[in-house]
Amino acid sequence: MQDGLTRSLPIASDMKRLIRNTLCSATVLFALLPSSAWAHPHEFVTMQVRVVFNDEGQITKFRYNWVFDEFFSAYAVEGQDKNANGKAEQEETDAVLAEILGNIQKIQYFTKLETEGLAPVIVKAKAVGSTMLDRKLSITYDVPFKSAFDVKGRALKYAVYDPEFYIAMEHKDAGQGVILENAPKNCSWELGEPTPSEEIEEFASSLGREDTGTPDLGASFAEWVSITCK
Repeated sequence: MQDGLTRSLPIASDMKRLIRNTLCSATVLFALLPSSAWAHPHEFVTMQVRVVFNDEGQITKFRYNWVFDEFFSAYAVEGQDKNANGKAEQEETDAVLAEILGNIQKIQYFTKLETEGLAPVIVKAKAVGSTMLDRKLSITYDVPFKSAFDVKGRALKYAVYDPEFYIAMEHKDAGQGVILENAPKNCSWELGEPTPSEEIEEFASSLGREDTGTPDLGASFAEWVSITCK
């Protein structure tokens, strides 16, 4: 793993506040869960990252697709159910997407970028869409770079994670977690699996829902992806 590449980020308090507020009505249900369900992480996101290239072979943006776990999805959408019909309508899921993006903008949308020299600068994200898939909330949005980034001759490494590991974020399986869109034929990607120590895993498991982890706990569980073009 890229141990030397990890850096602390500000606490994702707004995102966690959204989740906690969303789940406050579910206190009784949580009381019925085993004690392990209270340990970090508390929410789970499966993601796909589409790395978009321009015709000059430069990366211009990441397109994120996040799929939340069923429990968070149900209560997040319920919180936006203005007409109280118990259905996840487009306007309501879009409202959840907008709130999430607003909450995580100041922490770069949980994104870390590393490369030789200056890394790309992320600018304000743009919502693409939202939907419910098998009772799970799916959101899609673009994270543009301020300037197109030429990856030829130098790898671009990224990770998407909650610094405090309140939310676990993993790429999709079966090679579908990363897609290189419009990339030159000589480009490829490689995902590095996290290797947290037993001590760190035990520490994460000891944290309750209201506990705050260390600012860099999530880095130990982050999946780093390296993109190269020869």
